[in-house]
Amino acid sequence: MAYCPTLRTAVIMALCALPVLAHADVTAPAVSGAETAATAPIGGSAPVTIGEVEKEAPPERGTGSLSKELVKHASPNENFQSVLRNVPGFTVISTGPGNLTTSDSTFTYQGFNSDQIGVNLDGVPLINTFRGGTNGQGDDHALTPIGMGQFSGVSVYSGANTPSETGINALGATLNYKPRMPTSKFYAEVSGSGGLYSGGVGDSAAGGFSVNSGALPYTGTKLYANYYYSPFHSFINHVFSINNNYYFAAVQPYNHGMSQLSLITIYNHEIAQQPSTVPLPLLQKYGRSFQWAPNIWNDHTTTSSYTTILGWKSILNQYMLAKAKFFITQNNNDRTAYANAAYKAGYDGYPLPTALKSYANPSKTGRPSNTYNPTALFGNSYNGTQYQRYVDNFGNAGLMPSLTFLLPDNTVTLGGLYMFSKDHSAEYWYGQPAVPMINGYNDAWSEHDTRNYGDVFLQDRITLFNHRLIITPGAKYYLVDTTCNDIEGYYYNYGGGVSNTFNYWEPSFGVSFLATKNADLYFHYGRVYKVPNISAYYAVIGSTPTPGPMLVKPEYVDSIDTGIRYNFGDIKTSLAYFRRMFSNKFGYFYDNQTGQTFQYNVGSALYQGVTASVDAKLPYNMNAFINYSLTDAKYTSNFDAADGASVSSGEYVGDVPMYNLNFGLGYHYAGFSARVTDHVVGSQYINTNKGAPAGVSLHPYNITNLNLAYAWRPGDMGVKKVTVDLYVDNIFNANYIPYEYEQLRSAKYGGNFITAQASAPAFAGASVTAKF
Repeated sequence: MAYCPTLRTAVIMALCALPVLAHADVTAPAVSGAETAATAPIGGSAPVTIGEVEKEAPPERGTGSLSKELVKHASPNENFQSVLRNVPGFTVISTGPGNLTTSDSTFTYQGFNSDQIGVNLDGVPLINTFRGGTNGQGDDHALTPIGMGQFSGVSVYSGANTPSETGINALGATLNYKPRMPTSKFYAEVSGSGGLYSGGVGDSAAGGFSVNSGALPYTGTKLYANYYYSPFHSFINHVFSINNNYYFAAVQPYNHGMSQLSLITIYNHEIAQQPSTVPLPLLQKYGRSFQWAPNIWNDHTTTSSYTTILGWKSILNQYMLAKAKFFITQNNNDRTAYANAAYKAGYDGYPLPTALKSYANPSKTGRPSNTYNPTALFGNSYNGTQYQRYVDNFGNAGLMPSLTFLLPDNTVTLGGLYMFSKDHSAEYWYGQPAVPMINGYNDAWSEHDTRNYGDVFLQDRITLFNHRLIITPGAKYYLVDTTCNDIEGYYYNYGGGVSNTFNYWEPSFGVSFLATKNADLYFHYGRVYKVPNISAYYAVIGSTPTPGPMLVKPEYVDSIDTGIRYNFGDIKTSLAYFRRMFSNKFGYFYDNQTGQTFQYNVGSALYQGVTASVDAKLPYNMNAFINYSLTDAKYTSNFDAADGASVSSGEYVGDVPMYNLNFGLGYHYAGFSARVTDHVVGSQYINTNKGAPAGVSLHPYNITNLNLAYAWRPGDMGVKKVTVDLYVDNIFNANYIPYEYEQLRSAKYGGNFITAQASAPAFAGASVTAKF
């Protein structure tokens, strides 16, 4: 095949403009770029790949990563977020492989909760645009948008994202999950795993298979598919999760390998009995496995999550690289909670997680509303409101085009995003488990929301002094349009709709300087906005015939990251400082008796801290790592919380661990490997359910995990490799509390009390994978 030599020149220029070679010795743990892509020989020389053109220099801020190897050897007790626990600053709240959580936040990173972090799959937003996060928010506490067999690694980018990165709601960081993609050689795998929790409660199991086609003759098409079945019984009584996970990916090169189409499709279906936080005195009385018996209270849900990403990339000419992605996501949640009317006065002196209602007739405030009459059908209002059915169905559809100009000392990228999001959320009450969903009859609320995102960005990457200095200026312009429409119901005397539009600029400026061959200094400033969650719109609907204006402003963070990455041969080190200046920070008021959440502005706050890490290859086939993250988060303005409590400047922000410490030691020889890790989480102040600091702190805790693995190559038996892993998680059976808050209650229940999520006990498990 003959190609114009100027194309090779363009690729060389691209590699120089995105200086990979100049920074090869100091690359951070996570460097973006396609590692496998369509290839084509140029003038008989070594192949040039689209991936090579896309590779970037080390980013101008702190990073972390989860490698393909660590994902592959993850415990059966892990989920797509908990595997990140050893990234400095990362604290996990969700438990088990079913992604189950008792709170709206499933993790924190450097003090930011999960709805303040941008989460992407292959650069595509994978979040609930109305409530934030990928799961957990809005009582979606058993949702699996990404299964463990559906990604090969994760990159964590601290602070404000650069304009070319898509990270909606990325106030504190961006997580980019790398999808499992087909490779050039055929293989098939069959795997199974399982394990038990100590104490006799709970187990985990999974089984599945995957097939990789390799590069097919004549077309070069590569296909990959897998399926996993994962039944999980939690260490918490009566709590379980059953997952069916389906995944497919395809890559099609064309135009002599200079262009490429790709397809990624995920469908995950989950049936679960969700857990709930428990009053701390009940955990202390009955143990960490306590959850109300199903005939007293239960919370059953069925969810599904669908994602499709169609990608295209092409080297247009010696100066231009074009890319585009079209994507669709859809998540459906259908939950029915039950609270036994016999316990309307409480259980052991404490209320059940979902309260029974006292609406005894179909009218309120002297005017007609719902026609459902619980007293007439079930004897009284408490019997008639024992079952609450909640649905939350949301999805996104969008397009992400970009055009990169490959110039001698500049790489200029122009791109944008358009995304349309739609949501239907509703709740209905009834006296039987088959809860009808009839608006105007038994609805607490029924809302339909839309949100349109549009942005355009321009980013330059300037290289100077023989690629030792890299300057990355850029800016992104956002336009976000939201509508919220509610009908009459138990929570709304009047129906109505409200809409508004926000627009703003997000500036970005970064510098990376290669001081020596082994030392990389960096600095980055950026501003990132997050528009209010849909709960900010609720308070202005329902009390009057005409809704009032929505007054909650977008919160935004001015982020500064600076640090150094330094290599001592096989020892890689980093030291970084971060500073996050919050403005218009959001506060939340959650009432777990009604399930309603409201959002409001609380003023300003400052998060700042340091991270440090060392990753070393040691003699005798050993390796070790240690990292530390310190976060100081305080309010910098006075405000009144939703309960009327006054919060003063200088008070600590709740739910922010003050420090994280992770360290581990590994050994590898021939086919055998061993790894022990320890994860330490410092103390943190908690909030009340109305968003104010409670003046109470969680105790520090640490978890120690062990993994032993052996890879056996049978040779002539038709099996390429058999891998056996043994796991022990939480070896010392630490009994700790990862999350709690103070429930503000009347004297009826003895005043205020702490409600908490229990921690998982020791877990022992194994997995076996056969590769053909």
